[in-house]
Amino acid sequence: MKKLKKIQDGIWKTDSDKTPYQLDCRPRGNNGKRFKKAFLTLGEARRFLNHKISEQNNLKEWEPDPEDDRRLSDLIELWNKLHGKSLNDIGKRLPKMKAACKSLDNPIARKLTPTDWANYRADRLEKVSIKTVNNDQSYINAMFNELIRLNEINTNPIKNIRSLKYKQPEMGFLEPSEIPMLLEELKKSRNKSTYYVAKIALSTGARWSEAESLTDKQISNNRITFTNTKGGKNRTIPISQKLADEIPMVKGKLFTSCIGSFRKAIARAGVRLPKGQSTHVLRHTFASHFMMNGGNILVLQQTLGHASINDTMKYSHFSQTHLEDVIKFNPLYEVY
Repeated sequence: MKKLKKIQDGIWKTDSDKTPYQLDCRPRGNNGKRFKKAFLTLGEARRFLNHKISEQNNLKEWEPDPEDDRRLSDLIELWNKLHGKSLNDIGKRLPKMKAACKSLDNPIARKLTPTDWANYRADRLEKVSIKTVNNDQSYINAMFNELIRLNEINTNPIKNIRSLKYKQPEMGFLEPSEIPMLLEELKKSRNKSTYYVAKIALSTGARWSEAESLTDKQISNNRITFTNTKGGKNRTIPISQKLADEIPMVKGKLFTSCIGSFRKAIARAGVRLPKGQSTHVLRHTFASHFMMNGGNILVLQQTLGHASINDTMKYSHFSQTHLEDVIKFNPLYEVY
């Protein structure tokens, strides 16, 4: 058993899977008796250490933790209480986690096996896409990992299960000729919010929900500040004077729900999109045309609110100068 990290005086994290916490202490000083003992949980190790240090003070005798028989649903509720409720997407994530728990027959969490999860995943794939199944797995996996960090549990039973590989879906975007056609159809919509929400998304790269939920306080001095974003960080994007003048400013929420109206306008305009893409096509269109018009990939990352540049790189091939620096900066450029 190898010591990896000192947790506190007398307690170490080790490389053992069965008993990952080791107590190694001399409660009465360097000349006193040495105690060494391995434990399953950090809580056990701490209680035993405190007992040995204070055994002359008539403290309750140390006892090992009973077997943890909490069910998966118990851990989901605990995770939500301690961490999950602070997440922006908890309204979407928690129901999916509970649905997965129900499909797994709500097992005792520590008895959940990789085979159990693999079977659940196989059944789920008959109804939903690989991406959806991978999302389910990421939610449950993140829950276990967070509870381990909080010292509430000791192991993640699905930590070694890899996500399924899947082909990235085709990314649809509007051609220059399609944009005015779509805008004309949007103007005809009964729900007048549709036109303005779409124009904001096309002008800023905002997600539909971000644009649709705007309030008057988020627009000022030709700038829009998007809040409650997917990444959890506010971002402020400039807009043209023309667009600023168009947006109907009222107190409070500016627009009504209009996603259904947008989908009808897409159909009327005859725009054909890849499966599963509708409102997101506006975000893709902004990013694609931004790069085709010579935009900087790092500016695009900040505008879209991507945490990682890897998410933004899927648009890099739209740049007219994509990878041209390979020619200019290779070691033979000055030689020939």
